[in-house]
Amino acid sequence: MYNEILSLKAGQEKAKLEMKAQIEELKLEMKTSIEDLNLEITALQSQLENRNISNQHTLPSVSAISSANTIRKPVSIFREITLKHIFKMISEDLDIEVTSNEKATLNMCTKLICDDMAAHPSVIALGPNPSWGSIPVALKKEMCARHANIMKDSGIDFTRCLGNWASTARVAHLWRDRHKRLQSRK
Repeated sequence: MYNEILSLKAGQEKAKLEMKAQIEELKLEMKTSIEDLNLEITALQSQLENRNISNQHTLPSVSAISSANTIRKPVSIFREITLKHIFKMISEDLDIEVTSNEKATLNMCTKLICDDMAAHPSVIALGPNPSWGSIPVALKKEMCARHANIMKDSGIDFTRCLGNWASTARVAHLWRDRHKRLQSRK
């Protein structure tokens, strides 16, 4: 009986050591992934800072986009476009597998654009926590065009979306969420 207990105890110690080794391995993998994402964030931030929006970076006109290449809105009511619609468009229309990296890229690009928009003088002039509807249309279009171009530079071509619906939906959604959070804190 004593030998069996010693054998069980030794098995437990071995299992503990194996689990610790696995945990350390996972921590190392997570650290590497975080470092890779931080490098990507830094690269995208520098692209955003260095990018000079000119006429060539605005959205092409409807006549300039070939109808076979365009991606139409999935629903008629703009506010009803969800992340599911965006991810479905990315996977089906752009043939890109939606992984955690693509999701992180989308979220990061959207947050960068919203931060950039919040720092814009015309938005600052609107006072604290302006609503999406109060932001000038020209500025919203410019920022959404920048979002589409940053996404394209990241390998996800949102510029094919007719009327820039994907970028506009993401930026508007994040801005509205931010507005609601700030309103609820008051």
